[in-house]
Amino acid sequence: MSFTDLGTVKFLEFQQEKGYFRLVIAVNLAYKTKYLSMNVWKEELLRNTSGQRFQLEDTVRVTYHQDKYIKLVSLEDVLIEFCPTCYYGRERIETLRVDCQGCSGLQPQLQRERFNENMVLMSCTPKTYRYSTGYHLELQLSASGDTTTYVAVIFPNNPQVYIRADNFKVGATYTVIAWRNNKLLDVIEIDQI
Repeated sequence: MSFTDLGTVKFLEFQQEKGYFRLVIAVNLAYKTKYLSMNVWKEELLRNTSGQRFQLEDTVRVTYHQDKYIKLVSLEDVLIEFCPTCYYGRERIETLRVDCQGCSGLQPQLQRERFNENMVLMSCTPKTYRYSTGYHLELQLSASGDTTTYVAVIFPNNPQVYIRADNFKVGATYTVIAWRNNKLLDVIEIDQI
């Protein structure tokens, strides 16, 4: 079965020893981000209409088959705009609509808050979870006297954060962009200040 999504290229790297490209595309859905991670054997699938290879942060329409693994069918340039409430990605022409199919039909208890704060990293612990390894992070807001501890887990399906997690410094201040659900953060991006 084929699926089509709109997303942003977050990781594209040639795996020399394996002979394929590793591609990760972030797809913004209502109040969350889905990562499509795949191996691409045919380099021509990674070229845009002008013949250039796609770059990081390019916005694309991706068509793929999904069985046990995700297999790329096609990748093409597209302009994407995001809903200001839920950050659902959709083609630019659709943004003229007032209602968003991402957040307008979602039950209020499933909605989450977009979080963009400077936070101090209190701990960063590598752990083995049921299906994958991950980094368990504990963070606190840096500006206020609030001592509330927020928790996040970084998994390999978020490669732009996961590959840097080993170098995170406890006690350092980071800008954290995430979806917040009470004290649990679903991290989209984290950068040291």
